[in-house]
Amino acid sequence: MSNLPHPIDLTQPLHNTTPSQNYTNKEEKPRFDLNEWHSNFKKALQKQDHIAITTPILPDDFINPTPMMYALIDRDIWRLPVGRKIKDKYLGFSNKYKSLTISLFRADEVKAICIREAKDKDGNLIKWKTYGSKRYIPYRIFDEEDPTIFVGYGIGEFLLFELLELNYMVLQSDSIAHSLANNPYTPGIKERYIFALLDNDDSCKATIEHIQHHYRSCRVYPIDFENILDKELPKGYDFRDFCNEKAREIRGDEYFANPIEVKEAIIETLANEIEILTGARK
Repeated sequence: MSNLPHPIDLTQPLHNTTPSQNYTNKEEKPRFDLNEWHSNFKKALQKQDHIAITTPILPDDFINPTPMMYALIDRDIWRLPVGRKIKDKYLGFSNKYKSLTISLFRADEVKAICIREAKDKDGNLIKWKTYGSKRYIPYRIFDEEDPTIFVGYGIGEFLLFELLELNYMVLQSDSIAHSLANNPYTPGIKERYIFALLDNDDSCKATIEHIQHHYRSCRVYPIDFENILDKELPKGYDFRDFCNEKAREIRGDEYFANPIEVKEAIIETLANEIEILTGARK
């Protein structure tokens, strides 16, 4: 079980929560084999890692994926016990775009592959270029007895939830919240406490109303990092920024921080906010 507190007044029994299987004709049909693409991206990442480790003098144009990983999520969070498993399962490397790839699965099937940074035909930067379903909602319950579940907004948040082992669902974009009822990938969540880890912008904050409308048997709470940190934050500040800052704060002037200590600090901060939001703190 996680160290998150159980919110008060949870009197209804929990139900098994499985994603909806009512697929419609609107579901995206991939024009290519995403599983094969994932395998190729994974092999490319392994090759880059091998070159970085075994080659004494690297070519000037060599791209090392490890700094890319650490730019996305702090290295001490990757050093958690599940870090290697998460990297091996989800991460790859695109030789075309010289960028990390993250694959999203439903069971053993790849539903989407997201390129961290790509460029369009005019050379403009695209963040999280997606092959496959942009509507797919990654979802996982690590602890059935924990009534809390977090909503994240973005692929970095997906990796963080996996690394921190927190119950989660992830929206690839804010607009997905507007059509949860018509999305074949919307998880069937009932009678849980849903905590949305909001990006610091109006579009993300507007998703709360839609999430609460869809999950009527749940209680939905916004977690606003300006409230947690008690200061004004830049537009777009998100859960990934918060976790990376927490890791740097704990590391201080040392080269490494204890990754378990980083995880516990992140969860403790969330737990304190949950207690405040739900009235569990007297």
